[in-house]
Amino acid sequence: MENFEEKALQSYHNPPKYWGRYVDDIMVIMDKAEVDMFTQHLNSVHPSIKFTVEFESNNALAMLDTLITRTPDGKLVFSVYRKSTHTDQYLNFSSHQPLEHKLGVIRTLTHRAKTLSSDSTLLEKELDHVKKSLSICGYTKWTWTAPSSKRRDPKPRRNETPSKGHVSLPYVQGVTEAINRKIRSAGVTVHVKPSNTIRSMVVSPKDKVKTLDRTGSIYQIQCKDCPSQYIGETERALGKRVSEHKREPSPVGGHMKAARHSFDPGEVKVLDSDSRWFQRGVKEAVYIAASEPDLNKDQGRHPLPAAYKRLLGSSGLGSLPGSRVPSGGTSTSTTPTQC
Repeated sequence: MENFEEKALQSYHNPPKYWGRYVDDIMVIMDKAEVDMFTQHLNSVHPSIKFTVEFESNNALAMLDTLITRTPDGKLVFSVYRKSTHTDQYLNFSSHQPLEHKLGVIRTLTHRAKTLSSDSTLLEKELDHVKKSLSICGYTKWTWTAPSSKRRDPKPRRNETPSKGHVSLPYVQGVTEAINRKIRSAGVTVHVKPSNTIRSMVVSPKDKVKTLDRTGSIYQIQCKDCPSQYIGETERALGKRVSEHKREPSPVGGHMKAARHSFDPGEVKVLDSDSRWFQRGVKEAVYIAASEPDLNKDQGRHPLPAAYKRLLGSSGLGSLPGSRVPSGGTSTSTTPTQC
């Protein structure tokens, strides 16, 4: 586009008084009589690049999210522009999202209002509109006065200690906040990512895969004749891995032969899934530590430190069928996929 506009402007006999471009949106100030001729010229520069024209209406013209209005004395004033189809629907304050993300909505909309409004009257009008819209979304008065609602200086402070690293956590209300404080106290920057959304729970763009055809799974095998169980993980199709457990070298196969018990491959449960090797091994260790299955000979590929026992006991993972809650923990109704 830079090469295109340079060629187009230099080859036209009467270039516009002003040419402002952002990606493929262009604002031009020129005589109205020249518009059609200039448009034809632009469309002739390159066979694959064509332009359409939008004139100002009521002395106003929108450019991206900015409304540019021409006053009677020829001056230009700027304000926030919203399309007629805009619904003013923002992140609801009661949603299962980190508080920092909700306060970030206020910071973003306030910053945009202050940046785009060219005078105090337009700024006050825009802020009133934002407050009214967010109040409908559940934002109360204190959210506007909270320290986190104020925009922070993106430039690092001179005496600020550099971060020792970055870590991303899934958001679980009441749990992530406590872990966040501990990690940040060690000088590590924490990024919180919502894990459960309505879209992820309701929308399923692909056909449902049969349980035994799933790959990258953390699974649980339950004996049909006693409380014994086994938890493992596999990168391959689950059905292939389950068939291997029927053999005697497997802890499951050994138990079935020694006790003359059996298990139903169709009743194997998928506790979680992850296509990544390391993350899948950690999840397996979490479920093993929380459930303590008696057929497992070890704690998985990545054994967890003992300090995680209390946290896992209060996570709700101990409420899995046939599982035992670790000492010091209590069972809750939190779902396994939220850990």
